[in-house]
This record gives sequence, C-alpha cells and structure tokens, in this order.
Amino acid sequence: MKLKDKTVLITGSGSGLGREMALVFTREGAKIGVNDVRPEAAQNVVTEIERAGGRAVRLVADVSDSAAVRKMFADFTAAFGAIDVLVNNAGIGRVRPGSEATATVDKTDEEWHKMLATHLDATFYCTREALKLMIPKQSGRIINLGSIVGLTGIELAADYGAAKGGIISFTKCVAREVVRHGILVNCIAPGFIETPMTAPLPPELRRMVIARTPIGRFGEPRDIAAAALFLACEDSSFMVGQVMSPNGGYVI
Repeated sequence: MKLKDKTVLITGSGSGLGREMALVFTREGAKIGVNDVRPEAAQNVVTEIERAGGRAVRLVADVSDSAAVRKMFADFTAAFGAIDVLVNNAGIGRVRPGSEATATVDKTDEEWHKMLATHLDATFYCTREALKLMIPKQSGRIINLGSIVGLTGIELAADYGAAKGGIISFTKCVAREVVRHGILVNCIAPGFIETPMTAPLPPELRRMVIARTPIGRFGEPRDIAAAALFLACEDSSFMVGQVMSPNGGYVI
C-alpha cells in the first residue's frame, strides 16, 4: 500500500474528482478527511469508504471561509492527530448551478469574487492551516487542483481561468518556500473530465471539446486520481512545484 496509515484531507470530496481520489487513496491504506459543503454528499463518501474497510471522517465546511477552514482542521486533527497530505480540490464551474457562461463584460462583482474565493482563497486558507501542522514535523504533501483553463485561454471563463492560473502560480511560490521543511507542493491541471461539473455541457460544446482533444474523448476521474496518488506517495519524491496536466492532448 502506497499510503498506509497516512492521513489525507481532500476538499470538495463529496463527488467528482474528490470522491474518486478519496476512494483510490483509501485502497492504498490512507485515512481520509472527506470535506464538502453539502453534508449528505460528504456522508455518502464516508459511508462508501467505511464499507470498503477504510477510515474516514466527515468535515462539512465552506472552504472559502477562513474560520470554517480553521475549525475543519481542528476537527481533522482531533480525529487523526496529524495531516500527511492535503488535496485542495474544492471548486465550482459556475457561480450558480445551471447558470450560463457569461462574457467578461457581463460578469458581476459577485460572480468574480465568488469564483476566486471558492478556488483561490480556499486553496490559500487550507494550505496555510496545513503548513502550521506540516512544518513542525518537517514533512507533508500538498496537491492543488488547477485546470487547463489556467494554462490556456478559454472564452467565457475569465473568472475561472484567473482563479486556476492563480492556483498554479501559488503552487510554484509555496513549493519553493517550504521544500526545505520536507514539504512537497505540486499541482494537477486536468483537462475536460467526465464529472458532475462537466455533465451540463451542451452536446455541441462536448463535440467541440472532443474534436480539439487528440485522444478523442473526455478523461475519467480515475485519470486524475492516479496523478494525485503519484504526487501523494514516495514515487514523487523529486517533484517540487510541478504542474501535471492529464488532458488528452488538449494542451501540449
């Protein structure tokens, strides 16, 4: 087992990529903190993990709220004592479920701030709390979720792209800062993956994405979970401040 007895906190793990990572890490022996803003979603994943013979704790929190993040880490350490791996995965594709993508000229202050808070602020808040625990023990892994939208421009997604581009730069800066403490910080920038976030995409847009993706399909959550497992375990001991991008060739 690559993560035997390691403690892992995964934000936004009530569905999609976070859920898949939680299940994959469980099979590798990790104990999981399942965070989601939706209590039922988080509990469902905890139940899945426990039925598979693993250990998990439900952590309901809005990670764009620094006070909620502090409480979440207190609850996590009360359950598991320490943190070995943090995965900053929580995110949204739209500010309001079902809302249409909007041009930059039409985006509101509320939409802009909500998008950046959910991705970039949350990544900072969670990383800050994790480092308070990792630096004293001189070890740890932090995995941030960026996106190909942070690597290349995609129309109607300036807010999302700014948030994900910020996460990529944040990763590089913090990686340089904390590697001397035995903490490795890296980023995954997924392409288009089959998740609840991409499920509402109109058929014509899906066809366009597939046509622009050399491999000719959307990715699967397991593709991202495999990259996360690599970054979480000893196999990646020479990876510092890197951006892995499983994207089927959409960005090369």
